[in-house]
Amino acid sequence: MNEYLTREIWKMRKNIKTRPGTPVVSLLHVENKTYQLLFMSCGCENACTFCNYGFDYNLTRELVMPELKKIQLEEYDIGVLELEANGSFLSEREIPYDLFVEILRFVANKNIPAISMETHYKTITEKKLQDIRRILGEDQQINFELGFESSSEDVRAIYNKDIDNSEFLEVADLCHKYEIGLEVNVLLGAPFLTYEEQIKDCLDTLKFIFEEMPEGTIAVLFPINIKENTMLKHWQDIGIYDQISSWEFVELLHRIPEEYLDKLTIAWWGERENAFTKGIMQTPKTCKNCNKRLMDFYKKFYCNWNPIIRKQMIEKMWKSRCSCCKK
Repeated sequence: MNEYLTREIWKMRKNIKTRPGTPVVSLLHVENKTYQLLFMSCGCENACTFCNYGFDYNLTRELVMPELKKIQLEEYDIGVLELEANGSFLSEREIPYDLFVEILRFVANKNIPAISMETHYKTITEKKLQDIRRILGEDQQINFELGFESSSEDVRAIYNKDIDNSEFLEVADLCHKYEIGLEVNVLLGAPFLTYEEQIKDCLDTLKFIFEEMPEGTIAVLFPINIKENTMLKHWQDIGIYDQISSWEFVELLHRIPEEYLDKLTIAWWGERENAFTKGIMQTPKTCKNCNKRLMDFYKKFYCNWNPIIRKQMIEKMWKSRCSCCKK
């Protein structure tokens, strides 16, 4: 990571204050049958230019478990349960290992079809994979969501992202050994790239993911969001970056090969805020004439994995794009 960017980003994060009464753990509804258990941890040890993970609680088993046990997962129709922290769920700095084990025991045997954990690839070890499988069981569907953003080293330098492609692939193979699926994040809207370069970067990254990573790896496409107390917001404030259009995200989907369309999903497209992000980030630009139509499209795309139907939905949207769609 760049020392200057890292230092400045950590300064910005110190301005982030937890809202009064923010619980240490909450169950949040994402979309459809997807829910998120969000643990408000002490903050990510990385320093990405687009992230504003704050410094919240120093979590302990004694602090978290009484609150977690109040959440009755059995009362919800959960298809996917996401385990999230302020950065990496497998980070022992954020989630001490004894607490990590207790959380796994809490969600085990709840008849939840799929359990997902968001984490940095460097937090994954074989011991952790063994413990996860031992506690959750051999038949439990498990996925890791990993930040990757771009297969380009130059683009990742803009994001101040500490990733080595060859190391990432080694971890991906280790996860595959334990039959843990991967959801790999891809970010649209890199600063200092042209509109065309931003789209091409995502297309190149998708090609890398689907050709180099284990079979069954899912790509998660994110249009960039500008959040308060981030380097991205600072670059916007001084006039060298601005928010992308939501129609650029549609064009990216329009240009993705059809054979990839059942291997990817989307996230944080505009209305995908939660209780802790609402009102403190800029989502991709729309206008009053197209906003609802775009949000409806994203929800339908997210919930339907049929590549033929997805292609039809994309083509219909792209052919009827709004006059606010400008490159």
